[in-house]
Amino acid sequence: MINEHIENMLLFDDSEIMIRSEDVATVRTENTLLHTMMILSTVGYSSIPVIDNQHYLQGVISLPLIIEGVKNHISYDWDKLSEMKVEDVICHDYSVVNEDADLEDILHQMVDHNFVSVVNEEGKFVGIYTRKNILKRVNFLAHEIDRFYDIKAKKEQFSMSL
Repeated sequence: MINEHIENMLLFDDSEIMIRSEDVATVRTENTLLHTMMILSTVGYSSIPVIDNQHYLQGVISLPLIIEGVKNHISYDWDKLSEMKVEDVICHDYSVVNEDADLEDILHQMVDHNFVSVVNEEGKFVGIYTRKNILKRVNFLAHEIDRFYDIKAKKEQFSMSL
């Protein structure tokens, strides 16, 4: 369980820690791999969420998945990018939390993923938590905690094994 004061510091300001779906680059299952590569290169992310026409989260797509999908064709025909669809190479093993997830669950997922997709109770995509946004909050905490709290060690030495 996260210490109450630490959680308060991480969630200190009013700005959204979650990026809302309307501000997230996504592709649809029926988009071509060429379109997806253009989106990925434009936004500068290595992977993005994939949604369907009803806004349900279907998985994630990444440049490595696209390259692997093209390599799996015997001809290695890069012209196939304009024919192959996202649904042909989508990854269904992705990190997701419900929109009412607590901070501890989100942080656990962030250890292994650059972003965590967020869905509502119906399973519709509502946004993402990014490692970048979380680390900005941790940076704030590390630099500002003693402005808000008097910290006193319980023991002279502190050691932690991971």
